[in-house]
Amino acid sequence: MSRGNTFLSLILWFILALLVIYPLSFLIIESFKIAGTNQFGIKNYLDFFKDPYYLKTFTNTLFLGVLVLLATTLLGLPLAYILARYRLKGKTILTALILLPIVLPAYAGAFALIVFFGKQGTVNLLLLEWGLISKPINFIYGLHGLVFIQTLHLLPFIVLSLSAGFTNIDPSLEEAAEVEGARGFKRFLTITLPLCTPNYLAGAVIVFLWPFTDWLTPLIFGLIDFLPSIAYINISYHFTDMYRKYIGIVSVVVSSVICVAIFLISKRWVEKKKYTSLSKGTTLEGRIIEPGIF
Repeated sequence: MSRGNTFLSLILWFILALLVIYPLSFLIIESFKIAGTNQFGIKNYLDFFKDPYYLKTFTNTLFLGVLVLLATTLLGLPLAYILARYRLKGKTILTALILLPIVLPAYAGAFALIVFFGKQGTVNLLLLEWGLISKPINFIYGLHGLVFIQTLHLLPFIVLSLSAGFTNIDPSLEEAAEVEGARGFKRFLTITLPLCTPNYLAGAVIVFLWPFTDWLTPLIFGLIDFLPSIAYINISYHFTDMYRKYIGIVSVVVSSVICVAIFLISKRWVEKKKYTSLSKGTTLEGRIIEPGIF
């Protein structure tokens, strides 16, 4: 290794240690502090996992991750296939609209949704003015609104990942499957989709773990029973209640461990499999279907 590469590696490791390893180490140490004493122990963790409320926040966060992943997959799978395989007029505009949420903060979309669909939002005010309803309708406040806004925000991750996978598949593999009788939807399920597994997992892991990192959006929609939200609330009480602060830090550590564990498991699972995508002689565009040809 050259001297320049060694220096660059040291810089990268220093940045990693300063911005990732040190903060996590500090949080882990703090999570073992026992409030009101100078002692360390696992009391905070025992209290966390024995408390029905914190277990509820944990299961709620898992459930939210599953719901958002299912929603983004159901919407993103056909959109990614269309973008990767079909030549359509206005494809550039469609792609830009689909990917727009990725450049906006999640809370920006949440506030925009409230402006239009909140209890005093545009839609409710119009319906009240026209006499179609007698009181405002709850369009967004609650779990359904949270799932909707997070799905909208995270959809680009699934679309980008799957679109790249569909584009890079060797056309000869699908053609060989058609020769063997696997056509249409059967070919898609048995050949195309399995070959996109690494790409899908790359986006799916981000989507599933997002609820473990987003503390603000649930609060905007009037929900607090999620790990990151309750962690923020507890830590914000650190001036008056050290016990709540340490329990909040435990929530952060638990979320971090889950995120790292799921990432490593998915990475290990993909590495154990063997996938074939592009081969020599194929184009980066893959199979393209003209409009009107199905």
